[in-house]
Amino acid sequence: MTNEQLSNLEQRTLALAGIFQNCHQVQQLANSGQIDRFYLNIAVKAIINTEPDNALEVFDGLLGIREGLQLIVQQLSGDSKKRSADLTRYSISVLFLAGKLLKNPAMLNELSQGIEKTRAQIEHFGIDHANIYASLGGLYTDTISKLSPRIMVSGEPTVLNNTDNTNKIRTLLLSAIRSAVLWHQLGGSRWQLLFQRKKIVNTARNLA
Repeated sequence: MTNEQLSNLEQRTLALAGIFQNCHQVQQLANSGQIDRFYLNIAVKAIINTEPDNALEVFDGLLGIREGLQLIVQQLSGDSKKRSADLTRYSISVLFLAGKLLKNPAMLNELSQGIEKTRAQIEHFGIDHANIYASLGGLYTDTISKLSPRIMVSGEPTVLNNTDNTNKIRTLLLSAIRSAVLWHQLGGSRWQLLFQRKKIVNTARNLA
């Protein structure tokens, strides 16, 4: 599937899936201290791929974003019992902060420079290394965390007090912001989440 074959709605749905997937992984890690390295790698790849040829490339193909598409169906469909309040809260916060970020050229430039630095580190250390998460976590702290309101992550105190875990959580949040920026760039809005919910859910089902 290429970018030319994707409608604007499909591309926005993929971007939304990126938000849900990363926020869900934040939940998982914050509560259990465990995370599948696959999702961390996808998160990092999404951050450093700032000039993708197509929307799918951001997430390294459909396999890399399938969980996010399934989460869209879970969170936006009619069955409220399957919804996660924390996931909704994180996702709404990410969308709001991404909107603020897009109005802050200085912070966008700082992020761009930080991402370039991380690309160089990946060439040296590889994508799955503690130094990469520390670099991206620090970049999140220096940029996004200065915007208000800050995202307050709920979880086990012992997990959240671990530096490696907090770096990974911030990396995931930065990747969620990257997806939210893509959502906004593709014309996504709060209005669409309210009034095109059924279309978005059906699109997610079809893509997954």
